[in-house]
Amino acid sequence: MLSALNLSDRGLSVTVIDAGGQRPPASWAGGGILSPLFAWRYPDAMNRLTHDATARYRGLVDRLRGKAGLRASDLNESGLWAAADGDERRNALRWASAWGVSCQEAPLSRYLSEAPEREGLWFPAIGNLRNPRLLKALRVALVAQGVKFVNAAVDAVRPGAVGAELTLSRGDSLSAPRVLICAGAWTPALLAPLGVRLPLFPAKGEMLLYRLPPGRVRSIVLTDEGYLIPRADGAVLAGSTLKAGDASSYPTVTGRWALQAMAASLLPELAAVTPSHHWAGVRPGSDRDWPYLGPVPGTRGVFAAAGLHRNGLVAAPASAELLVALMCGETPPLDPADYSLSGASS
Repeated sequence: MLSALNLSDRGLSVTVIDAGGQRPPASWAGGGILSPLFAWRYPDAMNRLTHDATARYRGLVDRLRGKAGLRASDLNESGLWAAADGDERRNALRWASAWGVSCQEAPLSRYLSEAPEREGLWFPAIGNLRNPRLLKALRVALVAQGVKFVNAAVDAVRPGAVGAELTLSRGDSLSAPRVLICAGAWTPALLAPLGVRLPLFPAKGEMLLYRLPPGRVRSIVLTDEGYLIPRADGAVLAGSTLKAGDASSYPTVTGRWALQAMAASLLPELAAVTPSHHWAGVRPGSDRDWPYLGPVPGTRGVFAAAGLHRNGLVAAPASAELLVALMCGETPPLDPADYSLSGASS
């Protein structure tokens, strides 16, 4: 949808083909942290897409505020605390210095009331987004700009001399001179007939939501065991599980138990609180730590965005900017070679 917004801003006619309720919507299920988890563990190719995500979303929320009830507070800029000691802390501090990200050493108890003592680092400029509300507002804005939405899955992509014909699940087809394939965990099924095979897989994740008084969790709290994400109204998300190869979208009892135990280990009072909601989504998993963005080899006018795994939301603004520049024949803001699908052809 961000690619659609950028294309529409250029005055182009845009159609978004979306399976809607036919497939699990990973973009709605995630927690909305505007940083990769432990960003310093990622290569530069990913950090180039994500290091300024909070600022990018601040501009987007300002643009969309008021649409579908979106509020400025739906972008929570309360920062992120991450558990880190020893080499982990040194690596994180070097990364923050290199990328110009504000960072300071701080104990967990400063951001999580009655938490066990634990040392770590606080990143005050990393925010979190209430992504379902942002997505609703974005769709309203796109419709207002004339973007068309088609509720169907794409069963096949048949490249032509320019662009492609798309066969839809409802029985008809559409053609366009420029096509962007971004079907999440289902992208491999569309790319394989085009001779492109990427190391992609579905990756199921589950999350819980607790209702607490505002301020009980004052910042995102990130550990290797899991994380807590505060919302402005006091809601706290606990996440997340990761099960590679699982494309199911139903929550599980084992997932719930694991998340409840993790949440209580960080904030003991949660042991006596019943979660308000429990849900699951399917990520577009990948064997590498940065995505594939760009032209599909062997085609003219067909592009793909694939393998964003846990970082689809945080990387979306920069990824869309790169893709739309390539689709429109403009000079891209980043070197597209780092994200190329070339070499993935079979």
